[in-house]
Amino acid sequence: MDLESERLERSQLESLTTAELIRHAFAEARLLVKAEVLHAKKELREEVKAARTGGILLGAAGVLALCGVAALFVALGLVLPVAAPLGVLLVGVAILLIAGVLGFAGVKKLPKKPLNHTQERLKADFGLARETLQ
Repeated sequence: MDLESERLERSQLESLTTAELIRHAFAEARLLVKAEVLHAKKELREEVKAARTGGILLGAAGVLALCGVAALFVALGLVLPVAAPLGVLLVGVAILLIAGVLGFAGVKKLPKKPLNHTQERLKADFGLARETLQ
């Protein structure tokens, strides 16, 4: 069935004038561009959402890392005269560990290959257009 409809379409296309064929090609190209733009927008929205989540986690990790470094500096300052800063030191280490886990989770959430589906579709469309024009 698909081959027959394709042949029918080809026979219809063969009967068109050059100007009509060019108009038809431009109309098809316009539809393809619109579809690709819509797909790219959707994919970009998804990636922005993932990047936002990763950014929030990285921001939280940064804040906690700064707090942990501050606590470690306080502990380092207090360590010299007495042994009381051991608690501050342990809190600082714990905060840095939490910051490390959040930072790792944030990096994992960042998109690795932006607009991957759009790039694949464009490559497929380009290949199909090249095959059709040969």
